[in-house]
Amino acid sequence: SSAPPAPPMHTELKKALQQEVLAAKSRWGGAIKLSKAPAGTPTAPLPIGVERTIARPASAEAFDVDDLRVRLLIDGPSASAECVRVEVSGDALPAQLQAAAAARVAELWGGILTKYSLAAPAAGGPFAIERVLAWCETKYTELLNLLPELVEGYDGVNEVGVTIRRYCLVDRAEGGEGGGGGEGGGGGGS
Repeated sequence: SSAPPAPPMHTELKKALQQEVLAAKSRWGGAIKLSKAPAGTPTAPLPIGVERTIARPASAEAFDVDDLRVRLLIDGPSASAECVRVEVSGDALPAQLQAAAAARVAELWGGILTKYSLAAPAAGGPFAIERVLAWCETKYTELLNLLPELVEGYDGVNEVGVTIRRYCLVDRAEGGEGGGGGEGGGGGGS
């Protein structure tokens, strides 16, 4: 008999992955979205994606970034750093920061997967999905500050009328100068 193009995911590993996804859904509810390759795709159900929309935590209140979307993708049949990748997105995130944040999360996730195995999994399961997504929330501000040259400070006013320091992210790739001042820069928002 001929071997399949890619080995299928081990049944025990599939069950462990399902348990991890259920645990994440139970913890974060609608903030978790699951995706998988359509049936009929040669690698189906891989890749499997688990995406969490992380609302801005109180620790990142000064940033004009309402949420981060972190998508953990499992491309291969094992819980190993070679079989996973990360995508990070957000409406206010410049492309270069999305890439840097994805690389930072992938570095963490790969390190966890390298340290543990199916026989001796990380706390929460062999893919450590809940652990990685929880880490992203605790490191929200750190992820936004990975490229300090994209962080621009300005004076804003909070809900009680006090002037506070706020931060926005500027896409420097689009034309150099970035956001402070200029025509129409009176501070009002939408």
